[in-house]
Amino acid sequence: MSEELKKHPLPFYLAEHEKINSRVLYEKVFTDDTKRFVDYYYQYKIRNNEILALKEEEQIVSMLHMNPYQMIVNGYEVKCNYIVAVATLEACRHRGYMSILLEKALQDMKRQNMPFTFLMPASESIYAPFDFVWICPYTEVPVRVMQMDQERQNRYLASRYQMFCKRDQRYMEELRAEKLAEEGETQPERIPPYMARITDVCQMLRLAGSRQKRRLYLHVKDTIIPENDGYFLWQFSEEDSRAEKLEGIPEKVDLELTVGELASMIFGNFRICLSEVV
Repeated sequence: MSEELKKHPLPFYLAEHEKINSRVLYEKVFTDDTKRFVDYYYQYKIRNNEILALKEEEQIVSMLHMNPYQMIVNGYEVKCNYIVAVATLEACRHRGYMSILLEKALQDMKRQNMPFTFLMPASESIYAPFDFVWICPYTEVPVRVMQMDQERQNRYLASRYQMFCKRDQRYMEELRAEKLAEEGETQPERIPPYMARITDVCQMLRLAGSRQKRRLYLHVKDTIIPENDGYFLWQFSEEDSRAEKLEGIPEKVDLELTVGELASMIFGNFRICLSEVV
């Protein structure tokens, strides 16, 4: 093995039986979380998530969890990952490990045709260099709505918002367990807002409609996901929105922007409800 690879271990996904091993790092880094909450997280959330990790001498020293959610966006149902538990062992920080994990995760989500990913950042400065942008504050859903069944919650949210996490059996089960894990705990005075990052430009543009019928030629710049970097034709109306990447350079370009600026433009036109913690 080269010295370079020794300095930068390769990222890999933990197998199902290995996921529980990430709890050691989780508890070392997220010391504010109670044992009861961590018990809940490792009983429920790792059942269907993916954990991308780096190891040194068989020890997990850095990780990033991708928790899947079914999202409703402008009436479309799409799968998106909520990035949580991004952590590096204190002794292994400042080695670029988080960058390795984030770039790998973003590129893999593009391969899965996920339109975007979202997170609740500890600090904007960590994620802004990766083209994550602010999209909405944490939304307090009324108690009376939280007491509704999943179908009524979905109808309520769809009547008020263009984007929200779909309530289904798994969502409701995990929400009940999460509330039990938080019983008696002091809630934070301020919950940070959410950031998001486009992972598939064409899929994201498909979700964005308009009352006007238009066609735009875009030049999108993405330094992390090569497939998002280039020229796109975006055609949209109130009924439909579609996009395709162009092989050549069009005669005219209507908009030239980074993938982060594109995200701000699209999400800025959405009414969004997000109240998920993990």
